[in-house]
Amino acid sequence: MFKIFFILSSTIFFLFGCKKSNFIIDDGKNIKFVFDEGLNEDPNYRLLKDSRGNYVFNLSKENQNIQRISVRLLDGDKVVYSKANGYRQSIEWKSNLYWWLLKGDTVASITRTYFNPFLGAIQYVNYPPLLNWKDELVTTINSSSITDEKTGRTSTVIAPIGKMKGDTMLIYVKYSHPITKSEKGSSFFESIGERMIMDSLKIILK
Repeated sequence: MFKIFFILSSTIFFLFGCKKSNFIIDDGKNIKFVFDEGLNEDPNYRLLKDSRGNYVFNLSKENQNIQRISVRLLDGDKVVYSKANGYRQSIEWKSNLYWWLLKGDTVASITRTYFNPFLGAIQYVNYPPLLNWKDELVTTINSSSITDEKTGRTSTVIAPIGKMKGDTMLIYVKYSHPITKSEKGSSFFESIGERMIMDSLKIILK
């Protein structure tokens, strides 16, 4: 697991060259990601680790295998606040694994259930399956989420397919914090750059 911090600004000298003044600089330097134990806040759905300390996800289906990943975005031990976004922050997710959904593949099977009053029983009707109409590259992770304003927690869903057994899934999470300058006691602020906070993890697919 690694952490990367970037600061992008054309006026970054405000962060280091300013002496005491009436301005407050929010540079987000203490912001970090804290993954929940087992990568899930619900103890019933946590992933275990192998002898090397990597998380393991057992794939039981040939199609998509669903698993939620949760993490908190914290400023020290507090929920992240920014003058630009308030207490709810946008998070980006990426994975190194993709798969092809080919033209003609079944996307969904539809079954209608209804009560037949003439027979006095529940009956089922299978409709023609929905077929994919073009080749499409499918990611194995939802790409965005929003943090909770009270806990700072957010989550995404991964969905590797059965053919990926033996692969290692790399998950990357990123948050861009707007660096702002404002006068003490004022609700007005100036955006002077941004800090990118990134983290990553490995999941062994078995």
